[in-house]
Amino acid sequence: MIKKISRQKASQQILDQIKQNIYDGTYPIGEKLPSENVLADAFGVSRVPIREALGVLEASGIITSRQGGGRRVIDHSILSKYEPIVMEIACPQEIESLLEMREVIEHEAAAIAALRRTPEELLTIEQAHQAFILATQKNNNIGHQEDYQFHRAIMVASHNPFFVRILDNLHELYLGVLMYSLSQNKGRIAETERVIAEHEAIVEAIRQQDSDETSHKMRLHLANVRGKLKRLQQEKN
Repeated sequence: MIKKISRQKASQQILDQIKQNIYDGTYPIGEKLPSENVLADAFGVSRVPIREALGVLEASGIITSRQGGGRRVIDHSILSKYEPIVMEIACPQEIESLLEMREVIEHEAAAIAALRRTPEELLTIEQAHQAFILATQKNNNIGHQEDYQFHRAIMVASHNPFFVRILDNLHELYLGVLMYSLSQNKGRIAETERVIAEHEAIVEAIRQQDSDETSHKMRLHLANVRGKLKRLQQEKN
């Protein structure tokens, strides 16, 4: 169902409604979207904000356009698209399932890493933690690459090649989720500081070779990520 639009931030309101219509199946994958004129009439606006909203969707890889063929919705599942802007429209259950998988695998890998890590591997984990701090606090980046390397260093320290293989096989998907999750922290200093504090707690537990505490801190960290994204989803709704 399309609602009439107020003048304030019309293109953003249109974008949000079209995204919702794509998500709920009103505009299915492979189907043509209504024309600019039809959408403009339905929303009660000119074609300018319609073009702006459609331009964002096209740049995001959510729709595609062909000359004379109109615009069509394309597959926006996170299993086929990893960019964070596409994850804005991905099914929340898909993101939740991936984060659930991370929690199950990584807290066990971290517990094993605490017992098996070498001094050199501990140093690599510590350096990855510092790199994340530098990226997020000094360079004002979201730090998804550094976060990935932090978690990967812990996997490596478990000395279980299958943990590392799983992570590497899902490299792009992991990065996509990390980019999406951490991008939500932009402008939220407290959120970034919380992530850093949780990383530090994990590093300290590994440093002390406390398997149970490492498992607990990693599970808490990943559960907080899931909780944050659930809250953000509720705020959007």
